Amino acid sequence: MPWRAIVIHGVSAFYILWIVLPFSWVILTSLMTEVESMSIPPHWIPDYITFDNYLAFLNPAMLGAKRLVGGGAAQGAPRALLNSAIVAFSVAILNMVIGSSAGYAFARLNFRGSSALLLVYLATRMVPALAIMVSLYLVFQTLGLLDTLLVLVLAHLTFTIPYSVWIMASYFRTIPRELEDAALVDGCNWITMMLRVFLPVASPGLVACAMFAFLSSWGEFLYALLFTSTLNSKTMPIIIAGFVTDQDTSPVLMNAGGVLTVLPPLVLALLFQRLIVSGISAGAVKG
Repeated sequence: MPWRAIVIHGVSAFYILWIVLPFSWVILTSLMTEVESMSIPPHWIPDYITFDNYLAFLNPAMLGAKRLVGGGAAQGAPRALLNSAIVAFSVAILNMVIGSSAGYAFARLNFRGSSALLLVYLATRMVPALAIMVSLYLVFQTLGLLDTLLVLVLAHLTFTIPYSVWIMASYFRTIPRELEDAALVDGCNWITMMLRVFLPVASPGLVACAMFAFLSSWGEFLYALLFTSTLNSKTMPIIIAGFVTDQDTSPVLMNAGGVLTVLPPLVLALLFQRLIVSGISAGAVKG
């Protein structure tokens, strides 16, 4: 019926605008001058487009003494972007290794309590981060890992591994056992079979697992705020929060930093979107 199509398209358009308009406003604000971004009534379209807010991340001194508060935070942005990339890629790789190993065990090995244990892994995500952050802090302090990138990798694994195990176990169940049997009959040992036969077939599930872990780690704020204190280990969300102080606020720098932070995961998601959808949907249908 036509009215159903109208409703569907109307809801879809509203949902798209709900997502796109806020980010469009962030981009437009990042291209404004400081004075224009603070004007009343607000300017929705910049009168003069400037890229100085992005160049400030390379040379904060160009902004002048009036905006050195924001410029100081911008000065640490290149290192923070590198830290975010190192942590997020490390978490993604470890999730693929641990998630695929544990997922294979749950999918192929029939042992007592496997289903209950898999549910327990997933149920750990119901525990809020605030409930365990003090315990984690004391553990990492005892181990001498505070203010390092390693502490962020370990902390992020606590909330990404359960989902990765669930995704990989569900996807592995969609792969026929005959494929493994054929590889073993041809003379492959278990490791060779996994590396050359099984995992290439499971590449959509691996990409979905890696992308989920990467995105979760890239934008994480609470643990990064709690476990880091210097630019040697701070990530980009912490730097962006530094643009707001009790002395000054730089909305243009904050929005420019937000755009720079969103671009890497956005590009990766666009490049691998087909594999991500395939990996998650296959596990959901037959998991």
